[in-house]
Amino acid sequence: MPDVVEPLVLEIDLGNSFAKWRVRAAEQVLLSEVVSVRQLHTTDMLAAAARLKVAKVSICSVASSEINQLLTAKVQQLWELQAQFFTAQHRCAGVVNSYTDPSKMGADRWLATIAAKHLYPGTEVCIFDCGTAINVELLSAGAVHLGGYIIPGLAMMQQSLLANTAQVYCSAERLSLEPGLDTGTNVANGSLMVAVALLDKLQVQMQQKSGLLLLTGGGAKGLVGYNSSANIRYLPDLVLDGFKFL
Repeated sequence: MPDVVEPLVLEIDLGNSFAKWRVRAAEQVLLSEVVSVRQLHTTDMLAAAARLKVAKVSICSVASSEINQLLTAKVQQLWELQAQFFTAQHRCAGVVNSYTDPSKMGADRWLATIAAKHLYPGTEVCIFDCGTAINVELLSAGAVHLGGYIIPGLAMMQQSLLANTAQVYCSAERLSLEPGLDTGTNVANGSLMVAVALLDKLQVQMQQKSGLLLLTGGGAKGLVGYNSSANIRYLPDLVLDGFKFL
C-alpha cells in the first residue's frame, strides 16, 4: 500500500440487507468490502481495516439500533473513536429537503441526494437506488429535493408473492424480460419487468428535462444492460460518495 498523507476516513453504509464500508484518503479508496447484515454478529466486519490508523468514522445506517450499537462498540474498541451517524436534515450541504419531518427520511436516501447534487451541480437528477427496496429520489437543478417513490426490490416482490399466494414459487436461473413458461419463471421475470418499466419511464422523464438518472444500489448492476440511454450513469457507491461533501 502506498504512503498516504491524508487522514484516513472509514465510511460505512449500513443497509437493510448489506453493509458496505470503505477506507478513504481524500479521493483514494484504500480498502472496501461488502458484508451481509445477517453476518455482522458472527463476522468481524472491520478486521481488514483494524491495522489502519483511522482518524474518523462516518456511518449512514437504516439498520436496527442493535446493529448500530454493535458497530459503535467495535469502532470504539479498534480506534477509540466515537462513530458519527449521519441523519437527514431540512438543509445540508446545499440541498433542501422536501420532507416536513426529515427524521422520517432514510439517511441513505438523503446522503445519496447530497452526492448527486455535488457530482452533477445545476442538473436535474433522478436517483434510482435498487436494493432491498427500490428508492427513487428526485432533485431539481436548483438542489431542492422534490420527493420520490419507494417500491419493493426484486427479491421483496418475489417474496411477497411466495408469502401471500398459495402454490406459487419463484425459479429462474437468470432473470429475463421474456414471458415465463411456468409459474416460477413468471414470478422471477415479472419482478424484473416492474423494475425495468419504472427505470424506463423515469429515464424518459429525465431526458425530457435534460436531466440525468443515477443508477445505484446492490441490485443496480443487474439493471444496467436493460437501458443504455446516454443520460443514465451507474454509480455503485453513490451513498458513500455523499460523505465527501459534508
